[in-house]
Amino acid sequence: KQWYQRRVRGTELAMRYNDISPLENHHASVAFEIIACPNSNIVRHLNPDQHKKFRSGMIKCILATDMARHNEIVTAFKAIETFDIENADHRLLMMMIFLKVADISNEARPMDVSEPWVECLLQEFFMQSDAEKLEGLPVAPFMDRDTVTKPSAQVGFIQYVLIPLYESLARLFPEIREPILAPVNRAFEYYSDMGRKQKELDTPTELKEEEKLERKISNNESESSTSQVSTGSKE
Repeated sequence: KQWYQRRVRGTELAMRYNDISPLENHHASVAFEIIACPNSNIVRHLNPDQHKKFRSGMIKCILATDMARHNEIVTAFKAIETFDIENADHRLLMMMIFLKVADISNEARPMDVSEPWVECLLQEFFMQSDAEKLEGLPVAPFMDRDTVTKPSAQVGFIQYVLIPLYESLARLFPEIREPILAPVNRAFEYYSDMGRKQKELDTPTELKEEEKLERKISNNESESSTSQVSTGSKE
């Protein structure tokens, strides 16, 4: 949706927030509208200075969930050699990372919970790419139903986005490795295996036989080479 908001001219949110993290800016705005209501004002006890700091930090953390800034934020967090809780910049980055981990934590949940949500997300992506094609817009590679499969989407996302993100936090808090990082690694293996099986099913029988023949020839050549080396050493 973020991609769509930015690429389509004239969407309400893109116009309101000048194409800068339109969804995240909207989320922050709505959050403070809710907080301003008497029955949900959880910060009514804060003095003006405290409220200003709270608002600033909350907005920065929400805007950090824009995936366009993902690499920037994770790289900055990894660059911290010794974390200093007294350092305001360190604390802010840590809060950003915590929220990002929670924001894209689906794969840390049990497979019977997470996989149905993957299906829903893929359908949302495909519907968006279909709309973009109809409007003659470029389609994000990870949203194109003609090229993307569930395993291909998940393997890439887990390998290049989730694991580096979770590893960066686990470096500071090793306690999360088992309850949070381990399930993500298991999800990676699950979808990798699904992708291998899907590839086997999609590979024509003729090609499979050709690959077997090539493998057999390669093995025979390897055995022949080993035999010649062995004979030469005896001589």
